[in-house]
Amino acid sequence: MKKFYTLLTALLCAATMMAQTNVPRTKIAYKAPSNAAAFSFSDIKNWSGEGSYSAALALKWTGSEYTWVFGYHFDGEKTGADMIMEIAANNPRFFVLAASTAYGTTVGGFGWDADNNGFELKDANGNTVTADERGVYTISGTNFDSYTAASEADFWNSGWMSKGYWSYNIATNPAEKISYASTGCTGRKLADGVWDLWLFSPFSGETNTWGDFVAVPANQETPTAIDDVAADKTIASVKYVNLAGQMSDTAFEGVNIVVTTYTDGTKATAKCVK
Repeated sequence: MKKFYTLLTALLCAATMMAQTNVPRTKIAYKAPSNAAAFSFSDIKNWSGEGSYSAALALKWTGSEYTWVFGYHFDGEKTGADMIMEIAANNPRFFVLAASTAYGTTVGGFGWDADNNGFELKDANGNTVTADERGVYTISGTNFDSYTAASEADFWNSGWMSKGYWSYNIATNPAEKISYASTGCTGRKLADGVWDLWLFSPFSGETNTWGDFVAVPANQETPTAIDDVAADKTIASVKYVNLAGQMSDTAFEGVNIVVTTYTDGTKATAKCVK
């Protein structure tokens, strides 16, 4: 009887790991970005890889109003994991937290150095974690919930069991349909013109839905805050809000939420540090 329960426990653990890696969570439906029909591969500025085929990687952090889009060129057989790792290697401001398992790569965190002054990741004990030369933090197991960005100005979400998780979605035309991925990123075989879309889904009751698509700036550009994603609009006003909720026409010392209002009535928010 003891052997039976031991075997049953082992099988359940294996099944859980398979589910976490290949079909991470329950399917969640989200409305596509409002500009999905208008945004095309020609709008992408930040490209990695080489080849005649193209794919897009889109990420939506809870701290950003927008869904950020990278481009990826490739030939031959490539996976969603290949795209993530090659984009990370080509972008010094982009970071990935992942675990290598028997079933492939499990991604539990994405980060972006929003203030462009370096990115630092801390573990549960407050110790600095070191990324490899690609900007990838590889850990044992899937305890992604215990990692935080040292700077509140940087974009960072990670989680698996308590904070939330990165929902993995795919599309050929995001304006028509965004589907929950049926495999993990290692099992995802890329094709020309496909989209891989990652959205952090918090467990706290907070909601996070797709924001408008915006192009991540090319590496040679030196953008600030939200990276001038609405450069084609006319700015009416810019306000700075500190962590105490105070508002000013000029930036406060430390972390600021920058609220930009445009003449068409729309607004954009971003984090910056003075």
